[in-house]
Amino acid sequence: MDEASAGVYVVTLEALEDGRPPALTILAFVKAETEADAEAVAVVEAGRDGFSDARVLRTAEVIDAAAMPEDFSDAMASAHRYGCGLIVYDEP
Repeated sequence: MDEASAGVYVVTLEALEDGRPPALTILAFVKAETEADAEAVAVVEAGRDGFSDARVLRTAEVIDAAAMPEDFSDAMASAHRYGCGLIVYDEP
């Protein structure tokens, strides 16, 4: 991945935890070159964390990281450092 062309995308997913309903919402912060790449990584990373049947709801590139809410900062930092950071909402 070309570091200069990579951005951070926020991918909103719904997925089943351990295969059991209800579907939970996941925000995946993904460092990627394209929206499609970010979505693919988000689904794989959710699967690695025990989520299945992931469905992408929407995707957007982060244009102004300073405007992001403070509670997203750890996930943003993980995206920059490791390529992906997840926030899982424990209620549907």
